[in-house]
Amino acid sequence: MLISKEVAQSIVEEAVSIMNHNVNFMDEEGLIIASLDASRIGDFHEGAVEVLRRKKEVVIDSGQQYEGAKPGVNLPVSLNNQVIGVIGITGAPEEVQQFGKLLQRMTEILVKEAYLDEQDELEAQAREAFVQEWIQRNYEDEKLFATRGWMFGINIHKSRIAVILEMKDFQNEWYERIKNEKVGVKEEVNMQRYRKSLVRLIERHFPEKHEHILLPRDSARYILLLSVNDQQSQEGIRKSVVHRLDEIQQALLHMYQQQSVAGIGDVCTRPGEMRKSIEKADRALRYGVDNGHRHYFYDDLGIESFVYDVPLAVRERFVEQKLKPDQFKNLDEYLGLLQVFYQHNGSITKASDALHIHKNTLQYRLNKFTDMTGLDPRSHRDSTLIQIAIAFYHSS
Repeated sequence: MLISKEVAQSIVEEAVSIMNHNVNFMDEEGLIIASLDASRIGDFHEGAVEVLRRKKEVVIDSGQQYEGAKPGVNLPVSLNNQVIGVIGITGAPEEVQQFGKLLQRMTEILVKEAYLDEQDELEAQAREAFVQEWIQRNYEDEKLFATRGWMFGINIHKSRIAVILEMKDFQNEWYERIKNEKVGVKEEVNMQRYRKSLVRLIERHFPEKHEHILLPRDSARYILLLSVNDQQSQEGIRKSVVHRLDEIQQALLHMYQQQSVAGIGDVCTRPGEMRKSIEKADRALRYGVDNGHRHYFYDDLGIESFVYDVPLAVRERFVEQKLKPDQFKNLDEYLGLLQVFYQHNGSITKASDALHIHKNTLQYRLNKFTDMTGLDPRSHRDSTLIQIAIAFYHSS
């Protein structure tokens, strides 16, 4: 059967909503595979077999005329010049025959749409499988693999930069929607439709023939392999990537009120580098999520570049030992002050100006921090420990 039972049932329900008569869909063996009358599903329909044999409409006046058939009109359903099933309207022939051609045409349109959707899905799955092989370096002959890429319109030798785009609060929102045990499979379908709509929106911001690649990673994340011009300066590449991400994130917010965060890896000039760029994008993303950034480059990470390699329990223990959070009522305020202090290379004058406080006030707060933790932010040794502890604190 070229059309699944689920698709056939959706067609039946759509037709009934328009015609107000029971509609049945029979497969190429004359079995009813979709109907509003659930008791008839699986029954043999001799009238459908006659339609398949003749390849034209069969009108049934009496229930005694054909086995398993009721009065009504039955018509062949064709796809690519091949009869693949039969659609029938139950009712007095003189009442329902006027709907026959309309039902047949509508059904064939819906069948074709479903078939094309399935073909698109299969092609998308094949493309995703290829990209996954590329990322995992699951190939031996690079030339042969590159040739396979051309079939999908992908040039694996083109310079690219990996981005991971995460939809904020996606998991929690959909969990709240589907956790009710009364929610049916339609809510899952709605979620998949929503995700596809996000994909289409993102892809609309990819210029034609620039070979940008979009790969769903999980329910809330998407990998973007953005084509870049490696003749540009590093700053030029960064600006073009940020510009594209800004457009995508603004569109997501405008169309779906969907906030997002992006982590950006580094430029890959060889096919085998892509996995590393994705790993770096993932680290940048986690830092961006933890620190409230819309997008963040891996190259801008300092100590944070290795933070997530350290087990969470170890990070939490280090924070407890070095920052002693239980002794502070306003630890976040002190940590913000310290970050500005370190951003200005320990300059009291520059940091106090940036914080809009007097130099003596800054000195007092630094001394207070030392009294509370035993660590001096002005000490080279202690400042290293403090910055590691701050990075651990924001990642926990």
